[in-house]
Amino acid sequence: MSLKFLSPLLILVSNLYAQNTFQGVVADRETKQPLSFVNIGVVNQNTGTVSDLDGFFSLKIKASQKEEALRFSMIGYESYTQSVRSFISEFSSGDTLYLNSEVFELSEIVLSEKKWRRKTIGNKTKSKSVSTGFINNELGNEIGVVISVKDSPTVLESFNFNINENQYKPLVFRVNIYSLKNGLPHRSLVYENIIVNSSLRNGMMRIDLRDYNIWVEEDFYIGLEWIQDLGNKSLLFSADRLTGSIVNRQTSQGSWNTVKGLGLGFHVEVKY
Repeated sequence: MSLKFLSPLLILVSNLYAQNTFQGVVADRETKQPLSFVNIGVVNQNTGTVSDLDGFFSLKIKASQKEEALRFSMIGYESYTQSVRSFISEFSSGDTLYLNSEVFELSEIVLSEKKWRRKTIGNKTKSKSVSTGFINNELGNEIGVVISVKDSPTVLESFNFNINENQYKPLVFRVNIYSLKNGLPHRSLVYENIIVNSSLRNGMMRIDLRDYNIWVEEDFYIGLEWIQDLGNKSLLFSADRLTGSIVNRQTSQGSWNTVKGLGLGFHVEVKY
């Protein structure tokens, strides 16, 4: 196989210009192992995808997007961004893309021996009459809410929501937690993927977050990301009308949107 090097990322895409399609496999630069569930897309253009379990991806690009930025990102790895036009001109064949692992400098938190208090924050609705879900089944589609924080530091212990209907078996998604900028998701607050597999058809789902050591000092976003093609079926969560807002985006690297007047039943158990 003929390879070309581009630091910090290597990509060779077959017939990119003619097909207007990116195809390849994303892998770890050092281990050469494929990387599952890498977010790939045109920034803020709602054109994106997620690599599969074997690291394979396929992304169609519109001719009108050649001047836009194309980004590859994954928790634990350096993101890489370059114009679509540059990729088209520099790479014409091949199948492997390498990402560099990222070294994190974690902020220090001093936890005293105080007596911890616990509470639940967010929307605890279990309504069966009002439901909502992902706006589509495109890979990288996300849905979530902004959670208000009053105490610092606040440690996240579990993420909870009620499923009204799930036709997928199993259901696979990623939990994402972001800081906020101008009220919308900004930077990831987790340092490893939180991948959840479940066959729960309906009822309350509790995702244990204690092993991830996630703590916040300000309001944050928490949500679910569609990361595996499971077909076109139904997945609905409990919601209620006229309370709160839903924050979502259509696909990887896409723009964030706020849907007001519908409260999504996502809530978090915390200690503070």
